[in-house]
Amino acid sequence: MKNQVTRTVILLAISILLFAIIVWVPAPKNPMLFDIIRGASGGFGLAGCISFILLLKDQLSRK
Repeated sequence: MKNQVTRTVILLAISILLFAIIVWVPAPKNPMLFDIIRGASGGFGLAGCISFILLLKDQLSRK
């Protein structure tokens, strides 16, 4: 249980960190790197949301 919570928090924190990099860093001439970072941010965010949903499902099924 504790591992699931830790995994969820880490995934969402990485997603927020990558998104913050996109917002705070000025865009370079070649925005391809920013596209990769945006995709990674979205992927980590989606994985964190799915992990959170699975965590809730496990909690509700235990009760």
